[in-house]
Order: sequence, then C-alpha cells, then structure tokens
Amino acid sequence: MDNSSLIRNVTLVGQLHHGKTSFVDCLIEQTHPDMELNPSVDKALVRYTDTLCTEQDRGVTTKCMPITVVMQDTKGKSFLLNIMDTPGHVNFSDEITASMRISDGIVLFVDAAEGVMLNTERILKHAVQERLAITLCINKIDRLILELKLPPQDAYYKLRHIIDEVNALLALYGTDHGTDPLLLSPLLGNVCFASSQYSLCFTLKSFATMYTQLYHKPINVKAFAERLWGDVYFNPKTRKFSRKALGGATQRSFVEFILEPVYKIFSQVVGDVDNCLPVITEELGIRLTKDECKLNIRPLLRLIFQRFLGSFSGFVEMITDHVPAPGAITRTKLQNIYTGPLDSDIGDDMLNCDQDGTLMIHTTKNYPTEDCVCFHVFGRVFSGTLHANQNVRVLGENYSLSDEEDSRFLNVGRLWIYEARYKIEVNRVPAGNCVLIEGIDQSVGFQWGTREGPLCEEPIRNVKFKILDAGISNEPINRGGGQVIPTSRRVAYSAFLMATPRLMEPYLFV
Repeated sequence: MDNSSLIRNVTLVGQLHHGKTSFVDCLIEQTHPDMELNPSVDKALVRYTDTLCTEQDRGVTTKCMPITVVMQDTKGKSFLLNIMDTPGHVNFSDEITASMRISDGIVLFVDAAEGVMLNTERILKHAVQERLAITLCINKIDRLILELKLPPQDAYYKLRHIIDEVNALLALYGTDHGTDPLLLSPLLGNVCFASSQYSLCFTLKSFATMYTQLYHKPINVKAFAERLWGDVYFNPKTRKFSRKALGGATQRSFVEFILEPVYKIFSQVVGDVDNCLPVITEELGIRLTKDECKLNIRPLLRLIFQRFLGSFSGFVEMITDHVPAPGAITRTKLQNIYTGPLDSDIGDDMLNCDQDGTLMIHTTKNYPTEDCVCFHVFGRVFSGTLHANQNVRVLGENYSLSDEEDSRFLNVGRLWIYEARYKIEVNRVPAGNCVLIEGIDQSVGFQWGTREGPLCEEPIRNVKFKILDAGISNEPINRGGGQVIPTSRRVAYSAFLMATPRLMEPYLFV
C-alpha cells in the first residue's frame, strides 16, 4: 500500500449479464483459497460481491462493490488491485459513474456470443469522457463452443469482429472529444479472453508462457505471442511462421495454438469423460485425484482449466501494463474530478500522488452499516495519508473558495479496506489507495434529503428549511440514516411544494 507504483485502481464495466460479477468470483477464489464461499452451491454461482438479498434473488447487481486483492503477473511480480464491480443495467448507471471517478482505468466486458450491446456503447463513451485507460475482456467464450457450436475458424472471426467493433466506437468517441483514438488488440496486450463460468482467462502472452512451461523449452515468449493473432500461419515442416497460408486446410496460429486446445478440452470432457479424461490429463500434465475425477462436468472443467492455464496472471499483466499507477495520473483525468486550480501545491501533490503532501480524498459512495445506524464513506486518497481518529475538513458539493459554508470539521473514526463481505481494519491509508471511513457521514444526512427537487429532479438552491418539530425513536436501529434520510426527503418535498415563494431583488457583489 505504501508503494503507489504497485497499485492499480480499475473498474469492471459492461452490459448486463456479461459476466463481471462471476469474473470477480474467480478472483476471490484464487486469492482466498481457504475461504469456503458456499459448499452447497457451485462456486460459479456464488456472486460474491452481490451482498444484498435482492441482488442474490434476482441475479442482478444493483450497487457497485469494491474489493482489494493482491495478485501476480506472468513474471510473478505482485500488485495491489483495487477493483470495483459495477451493475450492468442501464438504470444503475450512476453506480458506474461513482466507480469511474476513483479509478484510473476500466476493463470492458463483452459477451462473446452477444457482442457489443447498446449499454456497452454508452459505457465506452462515458469512459472516453472520463479520460480513462480502456482494456477489453471478451468473456463467455464457452458459449461459442457449447451454445453456438461454432467451429474454431468461425469463433476466431467472431472474436475479431468484436474487437473491430469496439475499436470503431473508440475512434468515433475519441474524435468527438478531441483525444487520440485508442487501439485495442491482443497483440498490444490490452485484450484478454475469458470464461468466468469455467475459471478460464488468458492473453496471448500468458498462453505463450504456458507453452514454455508445459514443454520446458526456451521459447521467446514475446516473439511467440506476437505471432498468435492475425493472418499468421505455422509451417510444421520448417517450424516457422509465415503470412501466407500453405493450403486450404491451414489454420491461423490463434486457432491452431489456442482455440483448438480449448475446443478439445471442452469436447472430450463434455462428450466422453470416462474414456477421454485420463488421456487428456496426461497430455496436459494435469494430475487429478480419484475424488476429483468423479466431479460433475462443470466443476471438473473448472478444475482442469485452473490446472492447465493457472491463475489469471494474464489479466493482471494486462491491467498493470495498460492502466496507469496512481502516481502517473494525468492532468486531464484530474480536471474532471477536481474543480480547484491544478497549478498549486495541492494540485502538484495529487498529480504526484505524494503521501506526505496535503490530504485530499475524493469520496463517491456511502455504504450503510449492518444495523443501518449510520453510513461508512468510501473514497480514494489522492494525496497525503489518512490516519484513524484524524480531524479532517469535509467539503460538500456546493463548496467553493468564495462560499465555504458547505464544509464541516469532523473526526475520522476507524478505517477499513473493503472486501465486499468483510473489512480489514487499518490505522492509516496512504495516497493511491481506496478506503472505507467511519465518522464523517454526518455532513451528508440532510444533503441527501434535499439534493434534488420533487418536480423534475431539479437542483435545490437558496432554499431555507425551518425544522419546527421532530420525533426520534428511542431505539438506535430505528433512527439511523437509512430511516431518517427517506423520511426527511419526503417531508422536504412536501414543504417545498406547499411553500409560498418570495420575490427578492437581485443584488451584485461590488
């Protein structure tokens, strides 16, 4: 946490049911090997970051949820990843906005069978506006095999079409906002392929690394990976790659070295597992116990792919290579979230992610406690170091240098690293990290109740509310923010509609 160059803040975004939450389940499974998620349910269906009962019942994420994991890339170097799992439904787009504001990049999830959808385009346009680094994860590639039953060559065309479609949108939106269009390509390392249901994720480089480890031969991984995409063919006689096909039956290198092995595993395990399982495990160098061989098809496939391709190191390397570290935050990104001058000491501290500089935290989400008594505020430390029990100044949405009324001095309580279903308490959080804060939710009790008007969600300005009487329950569970805020909002709306406006003469400051 103290080394900002080893930290990445990223948001998982995409259309509804394109596999973001199930992908996070795979990350939790790999980083929490001793955690029994739910023994009575298949691990592919846990939905770890869906903490609300309504989310679990409907199978739809409605709130963004953060997790922090430590994972390794293909070289074995460890990184701290602050990941935000976001909803895919268009009605909860505000949750995506809140997550993007504290992230330096996104991973765009696209279903391999459905392709780019309408909400995918909207999210992509929003990411370009926020000046975020963009990477692509084509998820659910198992659907091409098991549902659409496409041959490997057609599956390659389908994957390439999705990448071309995303690049066309990036070129369009980048031109509209005056930025250089970003190019996504597996050759550049900013595209990965996954099947979160079967715990499968790889990039060209991670698959090439797997070949070197499987056959124990000194292969130039980078050069090999560069020849695994596009119109590149392998000549088995000369053992060289060429740009020209040798014959009508010659397969592209991506099909021959990547898709066909994956297809072979799916077809043999699903088709005739009793006879083919010993053969395929011996070819791949995988060892299974007798109990593991008796598993059902889906858990067995997950286990085989985990042993075959290993952890999601390719996904980690894609993020670390193409999403900037907190210390490399760009000026254009900071201009979208900070209204003050960047040519100042505070601006320099945030641009440099100075842990010894002025404390600046951007908060975007409030999470209620289990007893609904208060809120814990979630945000990212852009500069300085936040300590527990520290006195801070909380600036509201209407704060400005000319009008400092919307600000309060409050004492910070405890600090946590939020892990969706549990929290890790810490005594300090340096710049570049995300943190869950206790004790500063008092400034947003009443602001949430009056943040927009009752007619068309218009902003409420220069309105004075006079509280005549208020009855508060004696039980703490019935007087928390979860109960007070909705009630105060309804009362404020009623008073707003029944109030008698007064006409005031305009005046100017001289």
